[in-house]
Amino acid sequence: IYLNFLLEGFYTHLNDPFANHYSQPDEDGIVIYTRINAEKGASVRGLNFELNLVPAEDLTLKTGFTVQSSLYEKVQEFDEKRFLRSPGDYGYMALDWQSVGNFGFSSTANYTGKMLVPYFGVDQAEPNQGELRVSQRFLEMGLKLRYDIRLNGATLRLYTGMKNIFNSYQSDFDTGIGRDPGYMYGPLNPRTVYVGLKIGNQLK
Repeated sequence: IYLNFLLEGFYTHLNDPFANHYSQPDEDGIVIYTRINAEKGASVRGLNFELNLVPAEDLTLKTGFTVQSSLYEKVQEFDEKRFLRSPGDYGYMALDWQSVGNFGFSSTANYTGKMLVPYFGVDQAEPNQGELRVSQRFLEMGLKLRYDIRLNGATLRLYTGMKNIFNSYQSDFDTGIGRDPGYMYGPLNPRTVYVGLKIGNQLK
């Protein structure tokens, strides 16, 4: 049995960190995003752990989780010190099992915690002001099955799987002519089924 466990703390101080300045919406509802350097610094600190476990030659588990705080020293837009679009916790898991014969199985999971997301669409609580919204948490899981066929020193791999099994996906996309096209967060794809094949002599 192979076991590796890592626990670490981290602290980073940022000088002249990037920040965003948002203009007031014009008569057409257009908002201009300008990237600036914040007047004071910022800090990112937190705890991280990782675990690698190989209980058998054909079974591997890797997982990790991070809790962090990302703060400007001076308030920025929306009177907020916290970084925007930066979750306070996130993690991952990857499990791989080379089962009987040439069959293999793998599973992955990615967790993303809540984050602050700016919104400038038509559904603002106070029109033409913009607002901060708190995103939902996401757990994106995937499964993949594979089968290897040996071909004169090479390998033909057939595989199929599903991404984002539970369809953990943003549920409040903005719509309509006055929508905010920048109001997007979370996993890139909804539930997706795929099939494919690979051929080579270095497949793992």
